[in-house]
Amino acid sequence: MAGFFYFLIAGALTLALGTTSFWMAVTSNSMRHVDEGWRNAYTSRGYDTSGFPLQGGFERGDLLIVQGVRRASEISVGDVVIVDIGKGEIPLVHRVFEVWEENGELRFRTRGDANFASLPSEMSIAPERIMGRVVFVIPKVGHIFLLVQGR
Repeated sequence: MAGFFYFLIAGALTLALGTTSFWMAVTSNSMRHVDEGWRNAYTSRGYDTSGFPLQGGFERGDLLIVQGVRRASEISVGDVVIVDIGKGEIPLVHRVFEVWEENGELRFRTRGDANFASLPSEMSIAPERIMGRVVFVIPKVGHIFLLVQGR
């Protein structure tokens, strides 16, 4: 009976959020906010961070609710996205730091709010690598998933 309800809820979330990856447990503290310093990298480039989603950041053990993205043009600087970095690695969850066009296709650079720079794997992200955008955070609930996964 529990399995039935799980699949019912999972199906509803897949339809509502437009992705099969509708939740994800946070495995690192790269988006943890200890102060407001994360804003400096954006404001120094002319961005007003007051409209950015997830103003409070998130940390290891939080559960993220993810919404699918249909077009790359829906993604803006400041959005928090899930990026498939391949090779069986855990997807990366960071804020979009820069968007530009290259050979007629959008490219993205992301960066963790708690990081001083972007990682090599996030310097030029193709749109097909973006799995979705984080729309909601449930604090601490992700610890259950991390425990089950042995992380």
